[in-house]
Amino acid sequence: MRIAIDPGHSGPCEPGACAEGVTEAAVVLAISDYLSQLLVAAGHSVMMTRSGDCPLTGLKWRALLANCWRADLFISIHANSYSEPTAHGSEVYYYPGSRYGLTLARLIQAEMVGRLGTTDRGFKHAMYTVLEDTICPAVLVETAFLSNPDERKLLTEPDSQQLFAEAIAEAVARFPKESRISLID
Repeated sequence: MRIAIDPGHSGPCEPGACAEGVTEAAVVLAISDYLSQLLVAAGHSVMMTRSGDCPLTGLKWRALLANCWRADLFISIHANSYSEPTAHGSEVYYYPGSRYGLTLARLIQAEMVGRLGTTDRGFKHAMYTVLEDTICPAVLVETAFLSNPDERKLLTEPDSQQLFAEAIAEAVARFPKESRISLID
């Protein structure tokens, strides 16, 4: 499959959530790098929307890049944040009415909760730009809460970053059978 990985945000110009000197942009890039390696090792073609800090802001270019590349799947990776540091858990979003997006979201959510023991916040539909403007099945993964001290530790430890990546990669491996479709390279 051709899989577009979108590490959310873009670095100094758009760091995303920030807590205790940790930025969402940096954390999700690390998870995305692990995921890319796993997916390539499994025989997939992978395109990352960014491989480091980039000067681009906004969201439409991310979906356009995946569409122009003719991605079979689009996975946007994020870390959540909330004003209350007790907020916790993982959740995955898909575009309303996207049966395949729903299947992928359900699979990723189950794998993350199972492997990392995060609280199950569910899989939900949303009209986020990267989900709405992407032609292929697309999900936005909120791995854990950067604003929660315990989950921030998960998000910054390489072993846990690898586990998040493994959870997503396993969901991708199960996706064709679970969705009952055949995706061709």
